[in-house]
Amino acid sequence: MLGPDAPPADELEDCRLCPGCYRPVYESSSSHTVVGAGPFPVIGLCRLCAEGSTLRSLRQADVPVDPQQRAVLETVAAALA
Repeated sequence: MLGPDAPPADELEDCRLCPGCYRPVYESSSSHTVVGAGPFPVIGLCRLCAEGSTLRSLRQADVPVDPQQRAVLETVAAALA
């Protein structure tokens, strides 16, 4: 299961964790904001979560997902629909 309790990478300076998959999103890379799917925009998404790839992969693999992570990913999916 992906989660915030996963061991950190060696160098995570100048980055935030994607709220959908907890991958590091560095300031030098592009992050994405999804607006319109819920009461608040979802910000700081990595490219894979913003495109809906992460949720599709997790569903195909039938992997258990943290409820907060699932809520973010489903919010993104609703905005993409």
